[in-house]
Amino acid sequence: MDQRTRLLPGCAPAGIVGTAAAGSAAAHVVAAALGPAGAMAWWMAGMGIACLACLGPMLPGRLWAGRAGRTVPLPADQAAGRAAGHLLVMGAAMVLVHLVLLVAPGAGGHHGRVDAALPSAHGVTMLALIAVELLCLIGASAALRLARRGLHRRRAVTT
Repeated sequence: MDQRTRLLPGCAPAGIVGTAAAGSAAAHVVAAALGPAGAMAWWMAGMGIACLACLGPMLPGRLWAGRAGRTVPLPADQAAGRAAGHLLVMGAAMVLVHLVLLVAPGAGGHHGRVDAALPSAHGVTMLALIAVELLCLIGASAALRLARRGLHRRRAVTT
């Protein structure tokens, strides 16, 4: 029996965006827990929470495509596309922030008190976070492509 299951138009992009945002948030929270205590731990935890903000466009009722007084919820693929765009911009900004914290002269003091053993562990943690953010950029790009392909396919069918 050949059963073919068909996903809803926005399921695959929404799943990719949700997984990437949750993975990035988890990585930042783990980095905050494992890193030195202080302002940087709170900064990393805040970045983890900011990663979850990328899911905002996919929440029901958040974005409305209202024209001339009409309020119609966005289709799933459009909402996932907007969330993927948000994740793409957020991921690029976080890569830049982590690179600045890693290579900027005098950036070792952004943790407050830095021991002699911490810079190497700090560098590994920052590189791991950059790697996670690059994976998020890859996922956001794929989700954006899938969402746009679904949107173009739907437009071709209706016209």
